[in-house]
Amino acid sequence: MFLRPLVPLLAIILLTRCEVPESVLSTTESGYVKADNDTNEPTSVCDVCSCTDSYIDCTNRSLETHFDSKQWFNITAKEITFEHNQLVYVRPFPAIVVQKLILRRNRIVRIDVGAFKELSNLIELDLSYNQLTAEYLKPHIFEGKYSPEAYEPLSNVRTLDLSYNILRWLPILCFEHLADLKVLKLAGNPFGLFDYRTSIAITSLSFLEELDISNCQLKNLPNIQFHNANYLKKLDLSRNNLTVVPEALEGIKTLEHLSLDGNPIRVINKANVFPSLPALRELTMREMPNLTEIGYGGLSALSGLENLYLQNCRKLWRIDEYAIASKTTEGTIWPPLRKLNLEFNALQILPMLLVGRWDKLEELRLANNQWSCDCRNQYLIGTILPEYGEEIMGKNQIDELTCSAPPEHEGKKFISLTDRHLRCLDLWNARPEKDAAILVGVLIGVLIAIPIGMAFFVLWRRGFFFCGSQGPATFSRAFYKRASNDDDI
Repeated sequence: MFLRPLVPLLAIILLTRCEVPESVLSTTESGYVKADNDTNEPTSVCDVCSCTDSYIDCTNRSLETHFDSKQWFNITAKEITFEHNQLVYVRPFPAIVVQKLILRRNRIVRIDVGAFKELSNLIELDLSYNQLTAEYLKPHIFEGKYSPEAYEPLSNVRTLDLSYNILRWLPILCFEHLADLKVLKLAGNPFGLFDYRTSIAITSLSFLEELDISNCQLKNLPNIQFHNANYLKKLDLSRNNLTVVPEALEGIKTLEHLSLDGNPIRVINKANVFPSLPALRELTMREMPNLTEIGYGGLSALSGLENLYLQNCRKLWRIDEYAIASKTTEGTIWPPLRKLNLEFNALQILPMLLVGRWDKLEELRLANNQWSCDCRNQYLIGTILPEYGEEIMGKNQIDELTCSAPPEHEGKKFISLTDRHLRCLDLWNARPEKDAAILVGVLIGVLIAIPIGMAFFVLWRRGFFFCGSQGPATFSRAFYKRASNDDDI
């Protein structure tokens, strides 16, 4: 009974201990209560990342989230990067003034619908080197702000990089909210082939100017792949499994730059020819492991070609003199070539007629080939190098050019032969210089054999080579001569 008056007093003491002033508490966006003096929660992005006037660098911070809305308060930047973190899930970003957002090299698997719709100034979005699959690449990920009619597009986005994810196909409506996209990068995804969904998704980008589908294990392209490519200027098809020049290229009348580096194409000739690409200015075919020959007319449909890069094709031994020229009723026409790079191949001859006007070249690279210093390269060694060499190649490049054949010039520098008249090799590739010793031996043998043969004949006539016993009669018969019938008896 005596404890009953103490109960109210104990209750007051307990309540006093548990009470915390409101000024010390704050409610997070997730709804839980947190003390204001908790130093583990940054108040701003710049407490964790490196911030300047134009850039916010959150690279390699082991982040698993891209911060809460309140931590982005009053942030303006040209570029924000979260490269090399551990982001798996991208939630909607708050209203930030940013032009370039980099989420490269994370582990992103999922992106929320409308994750970027508040980024109205966004121009470039980089999602490369993540783990995105087609199943989670929903069209509404890229939707813009809502209007009464429909979701508005992300109208300012011009570049989207989805390279090196796990995309095997694309949803048909994947890019419906990116109507004005100009640059799309899909390199390094294991497509293998473009199915109808993927083809439609890409062709829906009517204003696309640059497409990177390199290293996608592609063996060919659908013939209708570029039927809507009215603005495409740059196409990267390098490091795929193409064995022929894709016929689908013919649909790109605006294409200016094309890369086929690293594809296993063997021969480019009339049977495997480039389609008509009148606007093409630059063609690169580097490190093609199987390429052996550029045959007659192989590049003749590239009438506007200015830069040709054929490098590191270790089996490329021949380029036809009319490989890039086209013959018409008005005569032979060459493209306006400015730069020609033929380094690190197995070329033996540089045809005189390969380039229409050598004096119009601005750059020529020929080092590290198997050049034959015979009459077929007389124009190269005796005319091109002395007249245009230093201007289009530079002195150092000229000094690197050496002969691999024939044996009498092997290892010599081109510049040491500019005044020489180079001999022509035998039509059947015979090497007379190797036959000299045999010819001399035969001549000496003939000169020795003639007098020896005559001596043997004389001795034989005199009976020195009869077998068996020989008497005086035998010796006399050797020189016996029958008398004619007219002789007197």
